[in-house]
Amino acid sequence: MIRLPIGDIIRDSFQLAWKHKYLWIFGLFAGAGGGFNVPTGQWTPERIEAAKEWFLAAMAMLILVGGLIMLVMFVLHVICKSALIYNVYQIHTGGAHSLSAGWDFGLKRFWPMLGLVLLEVILIMAFVIVLVGIEVVLFAVALPLGFLSLLLAIPGGIMGLVAIILTWGYAERFVTLELRGVIDSIGEAWALIRQQWQPTLMMGLVKFGIGIGLAVAMMGIGALLLAPAIALWFASKALAVLYAVAIGIPYLVLVSSYFGTFDYAVWTKVFLQLRAPEYAAAQTDSAVPQTPPSQEPPSASPPVFE
Repeated sequence: MIRLPIGDIIRDSFQLAWKHKYLWIFGLFAGAGGGFNVPTGQWTPERIEAAKEWFLAAMAMLILVGGLIMLVMFVLHVICKSALIYNVYQIHTGGAHSLSAGWDFGLKRFWPMLGLVLLEVILIMAFVIVLVGIEVVLFAVALPLGFLSLLLAIPGGIMGLVAIILTWGYAERFVTLELRGVIDSIGEAWALIRQQWQPTLMMGLVKFGIGIGLAVAMMGIGALLLAPAIALWFASKALAVLYAVAIGIPYLVLVSSYFGTFDYAVWTKVFLQLRAPEYAAAQTDSAVPQTPPSQEPPSASPPVFE
């Protein structure tokens, strides 16, 4: 087992996320013309029918626009995952990094990262459906049996979801930093989890504790920022809502961006620490040695180790 410098990784990741604020753009997406004339006037049966048609058309338009926005947000999410991991790696090793370089690299790794994301969604959905299905059957057989099975199903479900999320976190870095394929990345990530489960679990627990503390702190700061909206509510409800939106949304965006960057920095640094022995061995054994990310800065993109 590799002993992780957890304190150093957390500290350096906080500093990295604060110093390189352009990464917040990636961090935000990596944790989104026409009109209608509303029928008015006397409500005759004809006008009621027209209103129904207008309502259905409006709903269809909203669904279409909402779907397009979600599609754009999803594409940005996939691109920004590789872009953020790549730039964190470059910063970690002293290599060249920028918004455009990260974006270009994210585009290059779009399809394998897309495959990873879709497989993760499918696997989580299948896992939850199977778990819930088993519970439904057990409750149908006997109510006491169903309640008793929850004692195993709840912790088992949590452990299963954590295992999937951690495995996919490493798989994303295999796809990005070692240019592996989707299936190969998942297999390598699971092998890394089995080999280094103790430092991985320890970092996960530390991050969970930090996350709770930060959530409480950010909620407190948010409450202070939005406190004036309470006073404004009695003077003007519209003004209170406007203030809450104008202050609340930018605050949520900034917080999400920063801590998204911090999270990716932490797990990328952990990955590089855990993979350092393999990189050193690959440099020694390869006929054309590659530069391991843990020792010297790369000249261009992350190295590939077969």
